[in-house]
Amino acid sequence: MSESSNHITDLTPLPQASVPPSNLPSIAEVRDTVLHHFPHLWPGVEAGLSTCATLLLADNANPTALIYMGAPSTGKTTIAKFFETAQVGNKPLCYRSDKFTPASFLSHSANVSKADLEQVHLLPKLRHRVLLTPELGPIFTGKTDDLKDRFATITRVLDGEGLSTDSGTHGQINLAGEYVFAWLGATTPFSKNVWQVMAQLGSRLFFLVMEGNTQPSKVELIQSLLEPDSYKERVGKSQVAVGNFLSHLFTYYGGPQGVAWNNTNAPQVVLELLVNCASLLAVMRTPYGLDPEQDANGPQNEGPTRAMSVLYNLARGHALIHGRTLLQSTDLPLIGAVMLSSMPKRRREVILGFVHQGGGTLTVHDLAGIAGVCPNTGQTIMQEMEWLKLVQFDKPGPGAASSIRLLPEWEWMATGPFRQLLLEAEAWQHNGV
Repeated sequence: MSESSNHITDLTPLPQASVPPSNLPSIAEVRDTVLHHFPHLWPGVEAGLSTCATLLLADNANPTALIYMGAPSTGKTTIAKFFETAQVGNKPLCYRSDKFTPASFLSHSANVSKADLEQVHLLPKLRHRVLLTPELGPIFTGKTDDLKDRFATITRVLDGEGLSTDSGTHGQINLAGEYVFAWLGATTPFSKNVWQVMAQLGSRLFFLVMEGNTQPSKVELIQSLLEPDSYKERVGKSQVAVGNFLSHLFTYYGGPQGVAWNNTNAPQVVLELLVNCASLLAVMRTPYGLDPEQDANGPQNEGPTRAMSVLYNLARGHALIHGRTLLQSTDLPLIGAVMLSSMPKRRREVILGFVHQGGGTLTVHDLAGIAGVCPNTGQTIMQEMEWLKLVQFDKPGPGAASSIRLLPEWEWMATGPFRQLLLEAEAWQHNGV
């Protein structure tokens, strides 16, 4: 991308979307219900609804996989519950799996005959539906070889073109064709090694971090104790609101692949911000420290095309749930939050450190405050960011603090419209606005 295309000078002249038809379901009813019963979970619910809505896009060829990531009791599995009962045309929209393994996409079970395996394969059951996996922690743990095997399968499935595997038991089983689905999952934070393995294989998973202000405040916790409705009843009411909305939304748009999106009126400024999100994410997911010989050759960044496709679909899904078939700037905070959440934590903290102060330099002492690390670890982080060709690493010597500053070609990241987007993404992630 040329430097000029990175500098976006104006966010104001955006086309105004037409007023949604009166028979289009209103997301306000869902939002009011969730905010009343689980106010801190609304950003995650809105992201989940947007993910489901990607199934409505006729030109969507890539499954959208959004994984909620957070410590225990941050509401990840509660959000998944909201989507469980959604139906479209009296058929379940979602397929829930409480014990999921990537091998289940295409089974080679020795206890089942090859003729009967068609009833066992998970992948055909997911076409144009939403896979719900409330607990994905086990697939993000284990030995490196096991991780590579799991994520290789996931990567291939998320290409949306089916899957073909071989085994000594059943030989080759081939499910080729169009297998587009959406995926909502949940996991606790995982190790740096997992990020590296996913990056090596070209990660197709996107994340939404649920930490910090996304947890209920003390006031909200006390209010929950005084609620006349039990947790189960509040979940039930939220399920009804989410289910009714999705049912009406899919019916209104004619079901999966019912929306022929018109790109001719897409605001250029919004598209450029989307491209910038994908370009930054492609760099920030580059593996480092896995192989010294590879590191010596410099970063081998993934191309931004795949991330661009999924983020674009997610933005359009957000537009659809808000009654629009035209992108506008209000669709982008979600994208900024997903982009930031889909990179390793310490890299995300460095990016936000630059954003919060509008560029300039970050010293090793700044990193200690931002990332909660000791000076030696701060130096390591700086070295990694330099290796990524994102910053200049200044090491003045004994008695002076080391520092990093963005290279000129990346200064757009912490200034102007892109900085504004990332600040709005933080606000949306924490407050839903």
